[in-house]
Amino acid sequence: MTGSFMDPSVEEVLRMELSALRGLKWHQFGRDITDEEVTHVLKTCDGLWLHSGDPKTPHAELTSGMCSDGFANTLAMLRYTNLCEIMAQHVIRRFNKAYKGPVGWVIGSDHAGAVFSYEVARQLSAQHDFTEKGPDDTQLWKRFNIGPEEPVLQAEELITTTKTLRAVREGIRLGNRGPVKFAPVILALVHRSGVYEFEGVPIVYLVHYDIKVWEPKSCPLCAQGSKRFRPKQH
Repeated sequence: MTGSFMDPSVEEVLRMELSALRGLKWHQFGRDITDEEVTHVLKTCDGLWLHSGDPKTPHAELTSGMCSDGFANTLAMLRYTNLCEIMAQHVIRRFNKAYKGPVGWVIGSDHAGAVFSYEVARQLSAQHDFTEKGPDDTQLWKRFNIGPEEPVLQAEELITTTKTLRAVREGIRLGNRGPVKFAPVILALVHRSGVYEFEGVPIVYLVHYDIKVWEPKSCPLCAQGSKRFRPKQH
């Protein structure tokens, strides 16, 4: 690096390959990380793919069978613990601007959400656990009881719809012995939804991508001859 070790410039980060990114430490960022840097880190870790618009190149076929012009696999980045720590740090910075109250628990969903929510909890010195997958896309809360004065902060690594948020919250409410108080904000690392609030509270995120999803029969990329591939297999 040509700049300060304690504060790499945006340009320096954008030139880094994976080996250099894995050497970054949270205390090197005295400034806020930019969307461009987050995108670079995700792509370098093979955690983000966005279609160029060229019909000669393939597009994503999601697990649901739908078509998409983008795909995010945040675990490809979060497996590197230093990068997980850095991303959580910067989400928390935004969280602190939105909410000044206490946090008793940070809870994420199973499976990818557990990694990110744990790191958020660690940095906030809060308790942590995650819900477990149940039948019919439910999320179950089994292990601990949450006290009435222990506000719960929901933290997800990726939000595409509010389906998982709702399942986690319903699981916590059903699995707890008493009423649960939720913090008036929800955290997300990557936000690719058109929804910016849930149960009347804002979703605070680190980066947003306007990724579109279509039924195969109405997919404009399919119509132009672009082939469909499952991202995790290609």
